[in-house]
Amino acid sequence: MRRLILPPLIALTALATAAPTAAAAAPRPRTIVVAGDGSGDHTNVQDAVNAVPSGNTRPVTILVRKGTYKQQVVIPADKPHITLAGDTRDPREVVLTYDVSAATPKPDGSGPYGTSGSASYVIGAPDFTARDLTFENAYDEAANGASQAVAVRTTGDRQVYDNVRFLGNQDTLYVNTASAGTAARQYFHDCYVEGDVDFIFGRATAVFDGCVIKALSRGSADDNGYVTAASTEVSHPYGILIHRSHLVSDAPAGTFHLGRPWPAGGSTTARGQVLIRESWLGQQVKDAPWTDMSGLSWRDARLSEYRNHGPGAGVNDDRPQLTAARARAFTPERYLAGADGWNPVRRRSPAPKPEPGREILPRGDGWAAATTGTTGGSAARPEDVHVVRTRAQLLAALGDPADNTPKIVYVKGAVDADTDAAGNPLTCDDYAADGYSLPAYLAAYDPAVWGRSTVPSGPLEQARQASYAKMAEHVTITVGSNVTLIGMGANAALKSFGLRVSNADNVIVRNLTITDTSDCFPQWDPTDGAEGNWNASFDNVEVSGSTHVWIDHNTLNDGANPDSGQPRYFGRPYQVHDGLLDIVRGSNFVTLSWNHLSGHDKVTLIGNTDNPDRYDEQDKLKVTLHHNHFDRLGQRAPRVRFGQVHVYNNYYRGGDGHGYSIGVGFGSQVYADGNAFDGIEAAKVLTVFSGTAITARDNLVDGVPVDVVAAYNAANGTTLGGDAGWTPTLVPRRHPARLLRYLVPAGAGAGHLR
Repeated sequence: MRRLILPPLIALTALATAAPTAAAAAPRPRTIVVAGDGSGDHTNVQDAVNAVPSGNTRPVTILVRKGTYKQQVVIPADKPHITLAGDTRDPREVVLTYDVSAATPKPDGSGPYGTSGSASYVIGAPDFTARDLTFENAYDEAANGASQAVAVRTTGDRQVYDNVRFLGNQDTLYVNTASAGTAARQYFHDCYVEGDVDFIFGRATAVFDGCVIKALSRGSADDNGYVTAASTEVSHPYGILIHRSHLVSDAPAGTFHLGRPWPAGGSTTARGQVLIRESWLGQQVKDAPWTDMSGLSWRDARLSEYRNHGPGAGVNDDRPQLTAARARAFTPERYLAGADGWNPVRRRSPAPKPEPGREILPRGDGWAAATTGTTGGSAARPEDVHVVRTRAQLLAALGDPADNTPKIVYVKGAVDADTDAAGNPLTCDDYAADGYSLPAYLAAYDPAVWGRSTVPSGPLEQARQASYAKMAEHVTITVGSNVTLIGMGANAALKSFGLRVSNADNVIVRNLTITDTSDCFPQWDPTDGAEGNWNASFDNVEVSGSTHVWIDHNTLNDGANPDSGQPRYFGRPYQVHDGLLDIVRGSNFVTLSWNHLSGHDKVTLIGNTDNPDRYDEQDKLKVTLHHNHFDRLGQRAPRVRFGQVHVYNNYYRGGDGHGYSIGVGFGSQVYADGNAFDGIEAAKVLTVFSGTAITARDNLVDGVPVDVVAAYNAANGTTLGGDAGWTPTLVPRRHPARLLRYLVPAGAGAGHLR
């Protein structure tokens, strides 16, 4: 058979007219680069937008290189399929900004810009995406007076904003539609929005998913602004949804509204719809968080909440709540589906293990997993993740505790509190004030001179107090809400710091050695006991008035400065350390796991007063302690008042100076099961401080099952009860007590985090 040989031209023509492959048929994205230094295709964003043809049908990426670009930009409705992206993953590095307000006169003399005209960016294009950049209206309110000043006005449908920041004050983000009769769906994922008055507003269907929304203080003691002002038309079921986000603020407690309904342009058919669900609400939120606007009652609008948490959350007659059944119709997917089934919501397959700072307390892991659980700073945006190596860096990273923006703070290496701003070491003499010296103090308050019936007073005691206050100000660090403080590697340490989790919610402290929190200025109290005592005032860690706290895989001790090495004055040990890890003042929902606490006398106090009214503690102080290594300690491991405290799967090793392990205090309900005690007498596992009962089951003493309640009663002639009145349910994993002497020492403490 003869072969058919085509001329070259015919062969090429045949190939050209053959059916294209699937890969060849797919439109290839086009990239336009914007660089202020001239190294790209354009030097500004508007020129790049202008280069996209009207009626565009294929994906176009406008890639903006690192820098700040000051310009008003319009991305019109006839240019769909544009992605506007920063060229780094850090949105702080690409800033798109302008700085006019509604009241600013236009350069052409035609009047002020107005609210809509003040927008730095107007984005009307459908099927638009922005990612990894910052939109800003930099209008200076402090210099020029308060006015509406929009960073972005959106009017297009099917828009996505991912890892984007929106910065401004009043009217920061105008989520809108092209007209009152049209719909526009906009999805904001992993975003950051800040402002003060109505700073998320408009009639669009807008979903904020996993965002940080920061209400900026205007300096008022009672009314600092409004988060939302929705103008949703009554014909549209969905307006603004804030979902699994953090609403944070630096404003005082109870000074911000969640929103008010806006009848845009005097509309008689606008009935704003806002739902805030499963989100963390800061202290700034008012107890009555919704209010009226322009004659429209908030009760005539559609404003509600569902399963929020945090100090600003609450349920009352002024806070409508969805039912669980109703909430199923108000998910991000339902908001955004429309008639075409659009679903930009990210529902990824199981992801690899997150970086340590973004790990959260596992479900069911003790009391800190109760209600909303404990997530710490896992929602921190890139700009709020810090690595610190010095005291100054640590203080700067933690910031003002009142600013409860999610943060992750990694500690690298050993950070010493006893250093000045230049890193030079400080001694007790550097903290002394008003002429205080220890020899003078000892001479003044020697019982032979002062007596034993009254506590010290007068100039030297006042100087001691002033010295203590000076030291406390320098060495105390306070951790606010939504923070994860975590050590990097096995050598991360905080030396001489007093770490305070105070009046906070949702805090994680992990993988740190916290050592030698010593008091240079302990007080002599001759009335404390029969012989008097020296009392220090610093704890290594104190959880005070706080909720949802997870303290995990830490090492706490006195380092190279044990109390056993201190002198004796007035016949009593000169005590420079107080507690290792105290949980006090009505704290609640705390889990302590896999910590190593060693070589200390007073270990863990849970509840600090027998007075039930002082901190309203009778239904608080719910604490779980599991898989901790209590190593050669004196007492309080723990000592409990009031709380339902679950002590399970801990390993205790005795030593010189051991007094007791678990203290059954006033009103306490301790449930102790599956613990192992080595080198500790069965009768000294427990002691009683006005408590009446403890549940103690399956505990081992020197490897032998022992009823430690019976042992205590037999040794002391008491009738301590054996039923605490409750049974723990938040117990994800138990180990046989006989394994604890091997398992816990090998896994507890800093450096063992896996």
